[in-house]
Amino acid sequence: MLKRLGFLLLLLLFVFIVSGCGSKPAQPVDPPGQEEPVLAEAELLINSRCSQCHGVNQVYRMKRKDAWPGIVDRMMSKSSGLLDDQEYELVVEFLQENYGN
Repeated sequence: MLKRLGFLLLLLLFVFIVSGCGSKPAQPVDPPGQEEPVLAEAELLINSRCSQCHGVNQVYRMKRKDAWPGIVDRMMSKSSGLLDDQEYELVVEFLQENYGN
């Protein structure tokens, strides 16, 4: 009886060790609200600058990827100085990647 109990405990210990060694470590998860800085900056620009003339829901509609530069150019021609060159590139790239089809 004692041998059988010892054998079962040893077997149980072996199973725990083997199963623990086979698992992969957990992947870190970004906390909620943590976005890529470029993504957050592009969204901030769109939400603050584009909303001066129209609602951002109008901006966040799917368009063809190759149409976004022309759309942003047209909007900038109506309001000079809206975006500098770096901001322009950031916004167009963001819209193409996230709202382009």
